[in-house]
Amino acid sequence: MLARIKTMKYMTRSTGVWVGLLVVSIVIHTIVSGRIGEQISPANVIAPPEEDAIVINQTPETLIEKTKPPEEQLEFDEELDFEPPEILIAPKSTAPPPPDIAATLRAQAGGFRGVDVSAGLTAVPLSEGSGIGGFKTGIGNGLGDGTSQFASYIAGLREAGLDVVFVVDATGSMGWVLDEVKDRIEDIASVVRSLVPIARFGFVGYRDKGDPEFTTRIEPLTYSTTRLKNFLAGLEAVGGGDWFEAIDEGLRVAIEESGWRIGARRLVILIGDAPIRQSQLNRVVDLVEQFRRAEGTVSTLDVSDQANPHLLEAKVGRKVAHSLYRSAPMHAFLVIGEAGGGDTATLDGELKLTRRLIKLILGDKFANQMQALLDVL
Repeated sequence: MLARIKTMKYMTRSTGVWVGLLVVSIVIHTIVSGRIGEQISPANVIAPPEEDAIVINQTPETLIEKTKPPEEQLEFDEELDFEPPEILIAPKSTAPPPPDIAATLRAQAGGFRGVDVSAGLTAVPLSEGSGIGGFKTGIGNGLGDGTSQFASYIAGLREAGLDVVFVVDATGSMGWVLDEVKDRIEDIASVVRSLVPIARFGFVGYRDKGDPEFTTRIEPLTYSTTRLKNFLAGLEAVGGGDWFEAIDEGLRVAIEESGWRIGARRLVILIGDAPIRQSQLNRVVDLVEQFRRAEGTVSTLDVSDQANPHLLEAKVGRKVAHSLYRSAPMHAFLVIGEAGGGDTATLDGELKLTRRLIKLILGDKFANQMQALLDVL
């Protein structure tokens, strides 16, 4: 009994201890919570905005007026005139032929489907063959061995360049020549550049020494057909009272002052209908031979009635006795052409000077291969 009473007293004491500890814990918790609440300021509490007070500060993109940048306008008041480096070599592996290269070639083995003249140069179709996989191989397989040589020759010109200077008699009897060149210079340049895009052209007009206006006048080599046309517009066929003309000065100016490129094929084409004085011929031959040693070529074109009786027939409107005419280039032109290593030619029955000039530029020996191109002129 006594033990039970002791046990109950012990349990009562333990319960009182725990109750006391609980009371102390509640008091401490209340004090701490109160102090923390005092440190929290109502200003630091961000209340969510009311739905009716929502304000959008950003302007919708649809209401923003955007100014478009001005479009760059390309204006070409005149033809671009550029001068690439003197040596312009394009590697074969990265210099494909122009897409219309076969426009200049006639198939020797068949497959040529004709020419639509009304559509211009681009209408000349490709001749059938193995295709243009490469310049020399494709053209050669498609057109035969002779044309393959022409293709190889053109490929060389495309890599190195082509510089052509026309040396033209500008006296009174040459009016028809100057008129045709003025009218067709763009055609000449377009046809040649369809094969050799980096071809340049220049002009020298010559009269006789002592001419009151000029003895020679030059437009150096250029890519600009506008410059060529402007030069030709101011070149008139006037004067030439005597038979001989200053061919020596015309050739000298062309050879020394045209601005030839290094490495390019250099070609001078002398066009006239009157000879040089015999006393000046030897000096001209020396000049031309020196130019030939510098990788230049001089060709001559005699456009006189004596060399081209068909011209006289066109003028008078009737047949003439060809046996009364030499129908060959004059002696001075033969000598100069031989010394220059080029072609010595007449119009060869042509009434269109343009066609004859293109043959001389690209080589008379390739006349057959160029016939398809010439047929559209």
